[in-house]
Amino acid sequence: MIKGAIHHPEYLHIHDKGGAFAYGSDQEWYPMLWQRRAGCGPTTASNLMLYFQQKHNPRLLDKDEALHMMQELWKLVTPGIMGVHLLSQFTKGVEVFLPKLPSALTERTLKIPKAREKRPSLSQVVAFLIAAFASDSPVAFLNLSKGSVPNLDEWHWVTLVAIEQEGEDRPVYATLYDASRRWKIDLGLWLETTTRGGGFVWYQSPVPAEA
Repeated sequence: MIKGAIHHPEYLHIHDKGGAFAYGSDQEWYPMLWQRRAGCGPTTASNLMLYFQQKHNPRLLDKDEALHMMQELWKLVTPGIMGVHLLSQFTKGVEVFLPKLPSALTERTLKIPKAREKRPSLSQVVAFLIAAFASDSPVAFLNLSKGSVPNLDEWHWVTLVAIEQEGEDRPVYATLYDASRRWKIDLGLWLETTTRGGGFVWYQSPVPAEA
């Protein structure tokens, strides 16, 4: 059995005045059409940065605060004509923002190549994600091709918050936040059938020194 998750998923709940909430930031909140079309990268970056802010100062987040973060990350993780289609575009932009956080973070990346024979195994991907959630970091997931996964948009960044497998021969499911919603995808099916690859990014806090 495999199970891992961020420790406080509620830190990414964006509340409205009526008491309802969205699961993470939503690129549809951007004011400009191009931002709404191409803003999945900076939106996902915003989720990760908001989470680390929340860990130091937990509070109820509202849409205005989330959008402020989205606009700030748009300036750093700025989509080009092909969007944010490389892990390096994402990490270089976030690196500029990291000094604004209360504690230092180190990036961890795992690229999924287009060539299937060069890809890491599912167990390697699972180990990478388990390490992220054990460190209490959400994971930015770049999916350039959804393959045979029906409930996933292509050429798109989403925020992973959990992973689970009920038995050795059962599918590995990842829980994601995207478009104000939460749902699960078959991670093994994506890794096996994607035709373009993608990758994963998370950020590690420093390990406290032993007394």
